[in-house]
Parts: sequence; structure tokens; C-alpha cells
Amino acid sequence: MNELLHVYLSAWPTVWAMDTARYLVGATLMAAILALFWRAGLARRKLQPRDPIPGQRRREILASLRTAFIFSLLGAIVAVGDHQGWITIYKGFSHAGPLYLVLSLALMLVAHDTYFYWAHRAMHHRRLFGLFHRTHHLSRTPTPWAAYSFAVPEAVVHAAFVPLFLLVVPMHGLGLLAFGIVQILRNVMGHAGAEVHSAAFGPGRWLGWNNTTTHHDLHHEAGRYNYGLYFRWWDLAMGTEHPDYGAKFKAIVSPGVAVPAPVGAGNAIARAIAASVLVGGLLLAVDPAQADEGLAGRWMTPGAAAIVELAPCSGTSGLCGTIRWLWDAVDEKGRPRLDAQNADTSLRARPLVGLSILSGLTQSSKGGWEGRIYNPEDGQTYRATVRQTAADTLAIEGCVLFICQKQMWRSTSALTTALR
Repeated sequence: MNELLHVYLSAWPTVWAMDTARYLVGATLMAAILALFWRAGLARRKLQPRDPIPGQRRREILASLRTAFIFSLLGAIVAVGDHQGWITIYKGFSHAGPLYLVLSLALMLVAHDTYFYWAHRAMHHRRLFGLFHRTHHLSRTPTPWAAYSFAVPEAVVHAAFVPLFLLVVPMHGLGLLAFGIVQILRNVMGHAGAEVHSAAFGPGRWLGWNNTTTHHDLHHEAGRYNYGLYFRWWDLAMGTEHPDYGAKFKAIVSPGVAVPAPVGAGNAIARAIAASVLVGGLLLAVDPAQADEGLAGRWMTPGAAAIVELAPCSGTSGLCGTIRWLWDAVDEKGRPRLDAQNADTSLRARPLVGLSILSGLTQSSKGGWEGRIYNPEDGQTYRATVRQTAADTLAIEGCVLFICQKQMWRSTSALTTALR
């Protein structure tokens, strides 16, 4: 036991210095690039009209330095594991050559993106957000210094990835160093506040499978989309990518293109179609959309936050939509979430799961479907238009007067197809 403690205490100062230096160098480098090239074009690529609030950078730096300290506490365990033979870290190429170094690094990045996506999604759950993730989202307009701005529990979750991965996959020491560098550089780029990627990273382009600054900035601005770290794969598979991402990225990197207003921003009308977007979550069951009249079946809302089933209305004509599943189906005390905002007080005891939110959808002369949509977030009902833009995609638009807001729903069969 004393030997293990000695190994740990001997390794920890070096690990702490490396983790702290990696953050400081990465964030400083990104801040310097922004300062040097701001007037040369980066100012036009600013992603949000607002500026960071007073004192934000100081708070981000202090929280990030604390995170680096926590990373080092768990990182030093790796040295103990290597000493004891619990994990394998290659010091040279005698047992595993350069090709293994490259392939294992690629695997580590893919595994980390998967780990980050699902941990991140979980931390956005209503019952976990305050403890784990609220600190990071205090930076609604992030800066590079927010890269490690985590609460202590979140820092522990992120720090746990490397020891867990090494229990399964041997790595070169050089590979671990490269992983740390890639991780911090992608992190500070995601929090830069101005798009630093070229047009080649846009959706549909040859590097479009990567995340960009715009991608993560929309997460800070909207809160319920874009949970991935390096890649767009999981967000696309789970329907959690912001519907305006492609248009906004193109507008930022292409002069003269108007930037769309973010979904969910602004006023109560923007929430009219967010009836089932209550929080993000993991899709637990799938029932492929099958087709009586095209729309009938189960559909995922943005963020896979809910499943809404469209089926013929009971006793009336047209289609109705019923919430069949919610990620956040219970409140902080474990009780079913209720329709608490309904204007009719006698209906406020209704559980949200099983609640009909779309009603009377009938085909219109314009080729779509028209009806009504109820929003439990404000207890109001709005005029709704539904169009099937692809076999597995619906465009839902909720309107009052001349103000409308649109989002995309995907069939649950799209998830099973993406994960095969």
C-alpha cells in the first residue's frame, strides 16, 4: 500500500503540471488567435450578438484550473495502474508499432466522443443538470477559457474516461499525449465564440462529419442540441443536431448569406412547437413509423427528447399525436410530470405521458397536413402545419397570427437504421 501511494504521489505533480499547462496553453493560443485575426475577418464570424458578461472569463479560468486539478487526481491513478500491470502503456514500438499508435489513437477519439455524447446528454437531464452541468452553461456566450469550466462532479465524469479506456485498450504514451492535445484544441475551438473552421467543415463537405465552433456554440445558446464533442455522428443518429446548424454555418463562412434565428430563441411563439421537447434523453424503445396515411407511426422530437405517436383520432376525423415517451417523465421527487400549465385547472393533474398534443390533422390543398398543437410548457394551443419532407422526416410548424416556428421530427425507424 505504501508503495502504491509513493507511486501515486511521485506521479501526481507531473500529471497536474501537464493538465494545467495543456489548458493554459490551449486557451491562451486560441485567445491570441482571436485577438490577432479579429479585425482581419474573425469579427465577421462572431457567432452571437451578445458579449461575455463581466467577470465571466475570471470565473471560467478559476473553474478550469480546478478541473485540471481534478483531472490530475484521477490521471495519476494511470501511473499506479501502469506500475501494477493493470493497464498497458507502451514506452516504445517493440511490442506495438506506429500503425497501432495511429489506430489506437483513432479508436480512443471515437470512444471518447461516444462517452462524451452520452454523459453530456445524461447531465442535461432535469435531475442531474444543476449538480453536474449548470456551471458550464453559465457561459451562455462562451470564450476559450470555458473549455474546462466544469463543476466538480462533471470534472470527475470527464476525467474517468482515460483510466476506463486504458483498462480495455493498451496505448502508447505518445498516443496519450496526442489525445490530450487533440482534446484540448478541439475544446477551445468549440468555445471560441467565432467560427474558426473553413467552409470544408460544413455539412455535406468532405470534412463535414466534424463538429465546428458553430455546432457547439449553438449548444450553449439553445441548450438542447448538439451534444457531441468531436463528430456529428451521434447527434445525427439521435436527432439531436440543431435544425439550423447547416444554414448558420454556411451564413457565417459565406459572406452575404443571412443567418437564421435560432430555434427556441425569442418569444413564446417559438415554444409553440416545443410541446414534447422538455429535455434531452436516450431513446429507450423504437417502433418504426408505418404508414397508414403516411404520417401514422412514432416520431422523435429534436434531441430525441420525446416520442410522439401519430394515429387516427378517436371519435373524430384526421390524425392526432400523443406523447408516448419522455426522457424526463418524472419530476425531482420522482412523481409523473403533469400538465401543470394548462389554462383549465381541472386538467392540470393529467400526466404528460399519454397526453394528446396534436389534434385534427387533415390533409390540406397545399399538400401538407393542418391541425392544432398544444404546448404543455405554456398551456396554449396553436395552429399547426405538418409536412413530410422525407420518408423518415416531418417538418412541424406551429403558428399564431403571422409568427411561426419550425422544427424537424424523425421517425423512430431512422434511429434503428442509423445504428445498424
